[in-house]
Amino acid sequence: MEKKEVNKETFNRPDGVEVKLTAKSINIKGFLFFFILFLTGSYLFVYVWDEYSSFNAGLLLGTTIKGIISPKSLICTLLLVTFYTLLQAGVLYWFSGKDKKVLHWHSDWTSVGFIPTRPIPLKFYRVSLLLPGILLGIMPAIHGFCTGEANIFFLGLLGILGGTGDFLFWYSLRAFDDEDLLLAGKKAFQATIIKRNYGKND
Repeated sequence: MEKKEVNKETFNRPDGVEVKLTAKSINIKGFLFFFILFLTGSYLFVYVWDEYSSFNAGLLLGTTIKGIISPKSLICTLLLVTFYTLLQAGVLYWFSGKDKKVLHWHSDWTSVGFIPTRPIPLKFYRVSLLLPGILLGIMPAIHGFCTGEANIFFLGLLGILGGTGDFLFWYSLRAFDDEDLLLAGKKAFQATIIKRNYGKND
């Protein structure tokens, strides 16, 4: 039975296909994404809601970054991370048969959160990867942009940035079928995919 490689960070195993993202790749992409997201976001926001100029865009970006490191913003960021983690845990809990023993707390310097200790259908795991970033990142960013609320807009961008690892991991799983099973690894953004629909993937 042939196993096919999905990308450079996908490896064949006797019990399935191992997919993992390294902390280095996530950090590099996240760092680049930060500048693209916030720089582009500043220009777009100023273009729509203010007199468009590089000075105004830079001023907005600088004010935002200065505001992010303020005590009030740090508290908001902590709350955002907490809600993100709880939302993701709730989705995993719901799709894992509502069994608390299925979830295991994981924390290291790359991420914190809950991971399932038993195999879970990939279609449900994909929801757990995308939903928090959509609800706490993309939707607030759209709302803030459409209403001209810069604080909400940039808070949404921060939520999107916080979900970078989840979005990248979701993207790395794109070649697998929804009915395949995912067994989370011991580290964040590592898992073994147990194929159930071989005809679709081979």
